Amino acid sequence: MLDIAFEAMACEFRMLIWHPDEYYARQVAELALDEISRLEKKLNCFDPASEVSYLNTWGYARDVIVSPELFEVLQLAKQVHEETGGAFDVTVGATVNLWRSAERLRSEPDLTAVKQAAEKTGSGFIKLNPANNSVRFAREGLLINLGAIGKGYAVRKAAQILSQYGISSGLISSGNSTVYTLGRRPDGRPWRVGIRHPRYTNDRLTTVELEEQALSTSGGLRQRDLNVVELYEHIIDPSTGKPARTDLVSASVLAADPAVADALSTAFYLGGKALAEKYCRSHEGVEAILVEEHEMGEYTFCHLGG
Repeated sequence: MLDIAFEAMACEFRMLIWHPDEYYARQVAELALDEISRLEKKLNCFDPASEVSYLNTWGYARDVIVSPELFEVLQLAKQVHEETGGAFDVTVGATVNLWRSAERLRSEPDLTAVKQAAEKTGSGFIKLNPANNSVRFAREGLLINLGAIGKGYAVRKAAQILSQYGISSGLISSGNSTVYTLGRRPDGRPWRVGIRHPRYTNDRLTTVELEEQALSTSGGLRQRDLNVVELYEHIIDPSTGKPARTDLVSASVLAADPAVADALSTAFYLGGKALAEKYCRSHEGVEAILVEEHEMGEYTFCHLGG
């Protein structure tokens, strides 16, 4: 079993690949990792030289022709935005920037500035023209942040490369957020992936079996690594521009597409059980595992769909 890791998109991507020819498997893995690196240069809004940063600069002034990859991500983002009633929204860039700055300075952001930034949010203001892959913003000051879908999309594209080159047994993960499995383990069993305990992060609250399927998890402060100190919740509610306030500790989604799972885990974390139940009922193949915290530090989870 080849085990290879790579730093990208502010996390560690890891691949477990089985193939009888390990040298061949490593060559294919390198191709997949190159694809992840290439996508990071397009989708990272914190890189001023990235394609999405260029779009953020010029998207209101004129039509911007973008790469097929960025256009595809934006199409999917708008679709999930509509299907979740706005709970998922990639146009929270301006509010995210304010809270990131407040985190660095260890201070409260200007709430008037937060309100003004929130008023510039809305995926409905992203206008896509599939005839020439152009994008235009209908609201000045709108900024795209693909942090809640970009890693999942990168996992999707990497998995496609592995499959294209004949890798039929493997696992790809992006940090603690998204996992995708190809086929079964070399011993013929499904891949088993854990949902980690919110408080005891070395323990698992439950496990799921995956086969040609993705699992993505979004969560609040208690879902962060023990060595990461956060002053504010890192997921921003697009309706308020403020850190999320939710009854959930984490939301995990199982779906065929890792990009969809990535986006939906954020949407379900914000929208809660009601949104997750409604979505899973109307979308076959999508499941949700929602973790709640109760009095006395007890945690329970519910498994929806499936």
